[in-house]
Amino acid sequence: MNKPDAAELQALIQSLAGISGELRESYAALERRAERVEAELSVANAELVSQLAQLEAILEALPVGVVVRDADGSVQRVNRAASEILGRPAAELRGGCDDLELVESSEPREVQCADGERRALTSRTTGFRLPGGEFEGSVQIIDDRTEFVRLAEDVHRMDKMAALGTMAAGIAHEIRNPMNAMKGFAELLKRQLAGDGKTGRWAAAISEGVDEVDAIIRSMFGFSQPERLFEETLEAAELLEAALEVAKSHTPGDLAVENWTFDVHADDARFRGDRIKLRQALRNLISNAMQVQPQGGALAVAICVEGDALVFRVDDAGPGLSPECAAKVADPFYTTRADGTGLGLSLVHSIAQLHGGSLEVQSSASPLGGATIAFQIPFHPVA
Repeated sequence: MNKPDAAELQALIQSLAGISGELRESYAALERRAERVEAELSVANAELVSQLAQLEAILEALPVGVVVRDADGSVQRVNRAASEILGRPAAELRGGCDDLELVESSEPREVQCADGERRALTSRTTGFRLPGGEFEGSVQIIDDRTEFVRLAEDVHRMDKMAALGTMAAGIAHEIRNPMNAMKGFAELLKRQLAGDGKTGRWAAAISEGVDEVDAIIRSMFGFSQPERLFEETLEAAELLEAALEVAKSHTPGDLAVENWTFDVHADDARFRGDRIKLRQALRNLISNAMQVQPQGGALAVAICVEGDALVFRVDDAGPGLSPECAAKVADPFYTTRADGTGLGLSLVHSIAQLHGGSLEVQSSASPLGGATIAFQIPFHPVA
């Protein structure tokens, strides 16, 4: 084999040098391109992080609950609203939560949540897929409609009150005059038949019946026109004592007041309110608690300051209230007693609302084993 001469070696060296220069240029071009791609990826990544942060902020700011599941149904993401609505920490919800399917409903449905609260919830679930059509997961939207349901019930109750007011005005106009005549003649009969025991008792029964009908008419008439408050400075203890005395003077049946025991408490509170109306409302609560225990029993009556509210509360040892009854007891003419008119708690509710408060009925057992019914008004202490 012939050895290459000097000219051939020189040509080979020059060729290799040219190839090396081309390689260096190619590498430099690739390096510049890599830097451009890296810069573009950095910008895209920053934009993606920004978009994710925006989506995260939007998700957390939404007033509805959002639950994101993967294809296997495992919970991957829960926003703050969902955690609050369901009453469970987000960390506890992630990784799987089959009981979320229980609230699947397009109409508000009452659900017992993990924190013990009952809420009216609606739920909608939508699946999402990859561009190829493969199922990727689902998003569940949970909406707390409790306040909406409560407001709808309030509107319904106000409509009933308005209809009751119209009817009450008509009744008062049409039958009060003949009722007054009946009352007058019954009183005359009572005086003339005072010596006749049996007939006198009948005349007295007529007079009492007229008084009862007139009381019902007056109660109904209170719904037919706007009420006014005659406010004055009141003492909680004095108001409670006055209401208790009136209630004790009208014991149900023929039992003596000693058949009931009263645990009474009033905070040292001075406040502004309508003495007559508040006394009537508290007296109605006490009388109602006595009537659900017709053979006697125990009551706890209290006026307490709780935060910025003054709460008038009566507990009894009666049969209690079911959740269905608790939701309806403030409706006019709704009663669980055969001899009840169904207006007592409606009046309590109206009086509480006039003072800017509300009626509260607990379906759970009271400390005495029966029901707890209370109303609260804003508390503005008076020095």
